[in-house]
Amino acid sequence: MGIEGKPITVTKCGTCGGGKDDSSLCGLARSGLESDRLQRTHRSYDIGQNIYLEGDNCEGVYCLKAGLIAIRKTDVNGNSAVVRLVQPGEAFGHRSFLANERHAGTAEVLVKSKLCFIPRASLEHLLSQSPDVAIRFTRRVARDLREIEELYLLTTTQPVRKRLAHLLLSLKTRYSSNESEDDEVVIELPLSRQELAAAIGTRPETIARTIKKLEEDQLAFFKGRQVTIPSLDLLQEDFEAEA
Repeated sequence: MGIEGKPITVTKCGTCGGGKDDSSLCGLARSGLESDRLQRTHRSYDIGQNIYLEGDNCEGVYCLKAGLIAIRKTDVNGNSAVVRLVQPGEAFGHRSFLANERHAGTAEVLVKSKLCFIPRASLEHLLSQSPDVAIRFTRRVARDLREIEELYLLTTTQPVRKRLAHLLLSLKTRYSSNESEDDEVVIELPLSRQELAAAIGTRPETIARTIKKLEEDQLAFFKGRQVTIPSLDLLQEDFEAEA
């Protein structure tokens, strides 16, 4: 359990500073939702803490304000794999909420995180009393699920090189220390090599070979958890190139 803070006092959902317009929760701002109609609390978590475990009851829905969350699933052999990375502004736990099911994965904190928590009863009451809000919420959840499906398609049909490039490009806006005039970017990865491999659905030895090839092609250079990308444009072109 994280450290629970005071109830959020922002006027409308989506104005806390951590959200984005197309998030399923921050999208409620478009409905003109008043803060007193939705109980919300701040929660803070340290690296390594679990927000919920696979098989836990769904107590509510979360929206990440800062940090990085990994959603992990365990197979029949007990092996854990990262199936989703939740970045600031994104909601999680909402699939279990809508399906009225237990959580299908474990939410683990990779980078010290702050989030907004909406209790199940509060959100259920709001959606039952406000059809317009319910429609907006479910539409945005559908968009979130579409993005997950697209990511699944990427990790099952594309070469490991493209998967790794896609992951680096998605992380660079949040974890790059600086961006120089010559388009060079340095990323401080929040994941270990093994976690990187799990996040893109491959084995550590395969990602090691892929990293070596990217370095040979001078597209990215890895030193520990630090990645230097000489040119974002070249890495983007490599990702978009036909296999």
